[in-house]
Amino acid sequence: MKHLQMLPIALCVLLVPIVHGQWNRYYTPAPQARYTPMVRTAQRVALRHSFETDGTPAPSTVRPRPPAPPTNAPSQLPALTPDNDAKISQLVVDFMMRISRTLPQQQSRTELFSPLSIITVANLLFLGSGGSTHEEFGKVLTPSSMNWKRMHQRYGNVLANLMSSEPIDSRRDQWRRQMCPRDEDYEDGEGGPAAKSQVIRVANGIFYQKDLPMRQQYVMLARSLYGALIQPIDPQASAASTALINRWVSDVTAGKIRNMLEGPLSPSSSVVIANALYFKAKWKTQFEPLVTRDAPFFPDGLDGPSYRVKMMSMSGCLPFYRVRDSLDTTIVGLPYRDDTSTMYLIQPANSSRTAIRRLQATLTGKMLDSWISQMKLQSTMVRLPKMHLRNSVDLLQSFQKLGFNSILSPAKSDLSNMIDSSSSAGPKPYVNQILHKLDLTIDEEGTEGAAATSALVDRIGSQRQFNGNAPFLIYLRHDATGLPLFYGPIFDPR
Repeated sequence: MKHLQMLPIALCVLLVPIVHGQWNRYYTPAPQARYTPMVRTAQRVALRHSFETDGTPAPSTVRPRPPAPPTNAPSQLPALTPDNDAKISQLVVDFMMRISRTLPQQQSRTELFSPLSIITVANLLFLGSGGSTHEEFGKVLTPSSMNWKRMHQRYGNVLANLMSSEPIDSRRDQWRRQMCPRDEDYEDGEGGPAAKSQVIRVANGIFYQKDLPMRQQYVMLARSLYGALIQPIDPQASAASTALINRWVSDVTAGKIRNMLEGPLSPSSSVVIANALYFKAKWKTQFEPLVTRDAPFFPDGLDGPSYRVKMMSMSGCLPFYRVRDSLDTTIVGLPYRDDTSTMYLIQPANSSRTAIRRLQATLTGKMLDSWISQMKLQSTMVRLPKMHLRNSVDLLQSFQKLGFNSILSPAKSDLSNMIDSSSSAGPKPYVNQILHKLDLTIDEEGTEGAAATSALVDRIGSQRQFNGNAPFLIYLRHDATGLPLFYGPIFDPR
């Protein structure tokens, strides 16, 4: 039986001067190492009037203070309710495409990343920004005709739906409404409904130096909209702070990533904003361990050199579409057992590193959605390398190319809605590092009956084929919400 584990972590480290001042205990949770899920239950959130009435960020001169009974009843956001929003999912897909075009390197093995993880960190920065920094984030992260405050609320609702055990699913793709052909010697899955096996875990952590004057409203919104853990750390015990963050990461990723931070934090690293996304699921149609064997992989096309990889094989009734234009691209879907997520494999004809680059330069989110909408269930033979891939990249240049410029500058950065630095004459808080790490494993577990099913592989034949013996794109989407969890090219699956 097959399972997939993808463990991306996006870390954003903000360097700020140490500002003396004690944050009220009412807003400081007790120290803990375990993660806080992004959204657990719907909750009503009382917010300050300044956040609700207009788009002007709160002035930076307001000092943190304990909550007091308001003279006027504060306006409220609706409760976070699991829901779908086409504008939000399209925003994340468009962001995914823009990020992917900033990552190409000459001889990279993979440029796989988690769009959802990166954009969530960007949203937490957006939430704490002011002035020109706020405007820059708004241009990239706010859909047209949508207020930026409403965007955060709707994003939170879609994330709540992503993590729901029974997500609202509009089933927009026609292949999901089809039945598998019955004129073949093939049975689609088991007789009854499959047991729930998919795990999606999203967590946000904001770790700040304990004397830093964090904005009360930022803390309130980060908790209520993004389920963020707000955790103080001791700048005088950097090794212990590193251990605390690493334990949190290990909890979120089920122990798969234990040492996210390799060394003690710098004293100037006053805030660490981290997002962790963990995904694990079983295929709806299994690959068979007994037919996995060594096979050649051609990174530069079938006419170039090759190396040996473990190649998995399976046949099944799968969503399939062939683009019959100048792109000449094949896309096949590998649904997961819970039937809410699918890993789409995309490969141009005569694929190579160069062909993938041409496809990346042309491909848009609307094209991808159009291809998926035209997929139909067909008997398909899939060959896919057995993979364990790791990727680590600093996204500073990517953020700069996207138009996030001021937040990377000590002179221009404005994070006044996150940190009150009005009493300090030192440098402004700015982003010094945006580290994105990913660990991807696609492998097998032996099962009884593998020999009988392996005979089926040869019997069905290859009415449709996807041969992963050359570079291809992975696009793992939570179909119920339309949110892209992982995306990127695979050039070297070893």
